[in-house]
Amino acid sequence: KKTIITSILMHGSNQKANALQSLLGLFLQSVHTPYKVIDTLAHLGISVSADTISMTTQALSVESQNSLRRLGQSLLASYAYDNFDVDLKSYIPTAEKSNDSLKHLTSGLLFPLVHGITLDDLKCSREL
Repeated sequence: KKTIITSILMHGSNQKANALQSLLGLFLQSVHTPYKVIDTLAHLGISVSADTISMTTQALSVESQNSLRRLGQSLLASYAYDNFDVDLKSYIPTAEKSNDSLKHLTSGLLFPLVHGITLDDLKCSREL
């Protein structure tokens, strides 16, 4: 309780001291809290505003995309793909909805090659 009160007081005196409010805002968005509730909590100093959360999410997405692009262009990365099926059953049947609830999806993972791997280590096609 003391940490939250201190954080709210710090945020009241300095708008950039908002670590707790930012984390709480991201959490609230992740659990699909209505924007009116988030903005009400922002006015109380408990969270950041819904617009700030959207801008932060967009900035983090751009940063992540750029980081993945740099990793892929370095050629010191490995790719992994996985196909999986998800059955999205509806508990309320309607005439407009089709019965095709099975979705086929693919997930991908890009991870760096570590332990001192260099580009020269990967030039082994003649040896294969």
